[in-house]
Amino acid sequence: MAVRILAVVSALCLAGLATPSQANDSRVRFKCSSEGAQDISMSAKFEARGSSRKKFSVEFEAAPGVGFSDGDKLGVRVDGTSVGAVTLESIRGGDVVGDLNYDSNPNEADADPFPANFPKNVGKGTKVRLAKNGDKILACELR
Repeated sequence: MAVRILAVVSALCLAGLATPSQANDSRVRFKCSSEGAQDISMSAKFEARGSSRKKFSVEFEAAPGVGFSDGDKLGVRVDGTSVGAVTLESIRGGDVVGDLNYDSNPNEADADPFPANFPKNVGKGTKVRLAKNGDKILACELR
């Protein structure tokens, strides 16, 4: 039986359908993005690896001179719940960028633990919204 399973996994690898680690991977990913009329954009991603690991990130970028500055804070809402803020910083070339990263196992330098109020049923259809001073800037729906 074990030889037969190994043969199936090997065949999938050769066919480009799965790697050995993917064959046992219960990972799900949801992503979305949005662009504004001015030169601004956002993206959001939620990933769950079985019941043991979750990751969430939001990224924002704006061109110079479109109303965003170094140090501005953008509120982040997930399905209507305020879950944190993105702090913007200027980068070479004048763009303003920022991100927010949560991880249930926050080993990376820029990842924080999930806040206690983070929605439990994040998945397809979950809305992610960025706001400045309470006014919606951009939003997208995870798919």
